[in-house]
Amino acid sequence: MKLSSNLPRLLLTAALFASVSSCSENLDSSGACPILCPPLGGEIQTVTLDAVTIDTTVQSLSGLGTEPGLLLANRGDTLDTRVIVRFDTLPDTFVPSGGTSQPITSVDSAYILFKLDTLSIKGAEPVTIEAYDVDTTADDTTTAAVVALFRPDRFMSSQTFARAQLVDSLKYYISDSAVLAKIQNHQRLRIGLRATGIASSQMRFFSTEGLVPPAMFFRATPDTTTKPLTVELQSKTPVGQSILALNLADYTVVAKAPPAAPGSTLAAGGLPARRIYFRFNIPSNIIDSSTVVRATLLLNQISNSALDPTDTVSLVPQVVLAGRVVTDPEKASQIIASISADTLTLRPGDSGVTNVELARAFTLWRTTQPDTLPRAIVLRAVREGLVPLELRFSSSEDVNPALRPKLRISYHSSVRLGLP
Repeated sequence: MKLSSNLPRLLLTAALFASVSSCSENLDSSGACPILCPPLGGEIQTVTLDAVTIDTTVQSLSGLGTEPGLLLANRGDTLDTRVIVRFDTLPDTFVPSGGTSQPITSVDSAYILFKLDTLSIKGAEPVTIEAYDVDTTADDTTTAAVVALFRPDRFMSSQTFARAQLVDSLKYYISDSAVLAKIQNHQRLRIGLRATGIASSQMRFFSTEGLVPPAMFFRATPDTTTKPLTVELQSKTPVGQSILALNLADYTVVAKAPPAAPGSTLAAGGLPARRIYFRFNIPSNIIDSSTVVRATLLLNQISNSALDPTDTVSLVPQVVLAGRVVTDPEKASQIIASISADTLTLRPGDSGVTNVELARAFTLWRTTQPDTLPRAIVLRAVREGLVPLELRFSSSEDVNPALRPKLRISYHSSVRLGLP
């Protein structure tokens, strides 16, 4: 994909956001930064525009297995996610204490060590985690093929944890005989974990992408003086696709997700994670010949009670740096830069008007022509891919014009703060 030759300049301009935009969001320009923000004087004009030309929901992550966490959830008919870990290379020899290398003929105390985000835990009742053999020759990226392997003839083991046992390091013991059989038959070990229990539960393990990957440990002899063997995650498939294979060393499978948002509704967050792409048509006189002191995207939030409606989700707007040659909104939404350190925190179950501040984006747009860099932003969840909660908003296709997204801009037309 060829990007605009102006991209280096755009990145340089983005670096100036912290200084210039600190003035653009303060209507009182006296004293704070006299060089960058000279006294405005006169009248500030405010207009509300139907400026959105494109608004759409797009996928947020680059593919299966790229999530920074592994979500294990049993939320009844609302949410069911499984965790897959792959150990495609298993040791077949070991060195006993004081001895020499010999073949592995037994496996003792095999377990997988997970690092658990304790703040992600939901549910106070005990939870049972079941392990299944999910090795298959079917398409690695086919969710249905993997979910179908969670069946009785593939069952390996189970372990029940009380709420107090769910601490930051979680040892999940698996079948010693199952591990030994894989070693002796020179097979790969691929395990799928599923949460069950009398009540709903949810927890999140750190993943390879979260820099704390799970690992397996076992002894090749009951002799406790012999050091346990460590087996790291590895996926050798899909063959010839090394990056995808690396991602699939551990990943989350969504067996059941909450109902998707209607096609005319904008959605951010959720699983699989999504974000919202907006493109605007803004009058050139506002961008080129004015000083924008405030710009607000007005959105109508739609209540979503499907999952944890009173929890909170933080959103952040980011400016799109993809040039006009990138016409696909989903691809363009991956080439972005921060325009604000502030986040917007909302509850999925709330509804009504929501304000998203975009003044800093105008600093960048002022330095480029719209045929070089479209006036576009992305609205995404701060913890994208980590939480299943989804925020919803009315789109430009809403039957009620009053609920459609609008852009409110406050500007002064007689002051220029152009870059040299």
